[in-house]
Amino acid sequence: MQNDSGAVIPADSLQPLSTELRSTTALSDPLLAGLKRADIDRAKLLAKRNYLRSWDAISERSLYVRQRMLDTLIRLDAPLSLQVIPAVESTYDPYAISHSGALGLWQLMPRTANGLGVHSDKKTNGSRSIEASTEAAVSYLLQLHQRFDSWPLAFAAYNLGPNAVGKRLRKQPWSNGDGLETMPIPASTRLYVQHIIGLIALTQEHTFIFPEPVKTRTLELSTPVDIHRLAKLSNMSENDIFRYNPCLNQAQYLRKSVTIHVAESHYQLVADNMGHAGPQYVLRTIRPGDTLWNIARDQHITVATLKELNPGIGKLLHIGLRLKVPVGNLAKAATHANPLLPTSQRLRYTVRPGDSLWRIARRFGTTSKAISRYNGLPHNSTIRAGDTLWVRASSSPS
Repeated sequence: MQNDSGAVIPADSLQPLSTELRSTTALSDPLLAGLKRADIDRAKLLAKRNYLRSWDAISERSLYVRQRMLDTLIRLDAPLSLQVIPAVESTYDPYAISHSGALGLWQLMPRTANGLGVHSDKKTNGSRSIEASTEAAVSYLLQLHQRFDSWPLAFAAYNLGPNAVGKRLRKQPWSNGDGLETMPIPASTRLYVQHIIGLIALTQEHTFIFPEPVKTRTLELSTPVDIHRLAKLSNMSENDIFRYNPCLNQAQYLRKSVTIHVAESHYQLVADNMGHAGPQYVLRTIRPGDTLWNIARDQHITVATLKELNPGIGKLLHIGLRLKVPVGNLAKAATHANPLLPTSQRLRYTVRPGDSLWRIARRFGTTSKAISRYNGLPHNSTIRAGDTLWVRASSSPS
């Protein structure tokens, strides 16, 4: 489940730190217990260099989701410092998806999510649910910690898999006092662990600070409801409800109710307006035998009005095409999708030997300039095998 905000700085590119061996640290966080001070200092340097330019974006995203994450950590009696892991996994973007299909704040693979009791349906996606994904990921991390009796090893197992870590430990036993650089794991996983350790230390000493999260309340929406219209009536930004509720698959809910989280400051407005936020338009999926004329007749509008609602539509209708129509027979209606779901996939890509920005861009149907800009890199930056990049892909990887 490895993930970073941009190009990773390899550990071996840094100047060695002091070799002073101290098995204890002045930092009190239990997740750092038993680590050498030199290990923590090195991890801080790696994390600071890698996340400094993206911390503002991480902080902004955390406003919408972190309160519920903290509430879940407290309920599970888990260390609160685990809240830094989504910064490493997804840069606190609950809509993030990796090229291998890992999804959400905690980058849960579909099979892993299902095994941890995270379920999805047409209305909502559990891997994007703040509460469900956090409970599953943290419960899993607690299990890994119990198995390996080491937080660095638990982080490594979360990234690499517990069986893979266990196999390596049987060949080369390791404990926290042996030093992070000697962990018997791949370099990319070791860097992942160092980023987590570094961010824990940096947030504890207030070099990096999370802003105070927004407190929310739950509200069951009466249907039919158009969430964009509800936000507008409630004096909210157009996509704020989707930022608080990344689990939503749809922008309209026509029949079955759905429960959402709303900022306390907007709760009463949303509650008062949801009965007036029914959709004005829905989608109609073209079926065999459909024509513009019979669709217009069903909707009690003219063909000319139907064409105005769907600019560029031709006489020939393809089965499966969706047309915008006024609200009529909801039984035949389809809904608009959550607008924050990516139309092009936001992928996490690990650089391979021989890769260049140009080759990666060509593989994913984008440009090297776009990749550089998206990762905060100078144009034509040097990248190394093992570095991690975010890529907005317009095509499936070849």
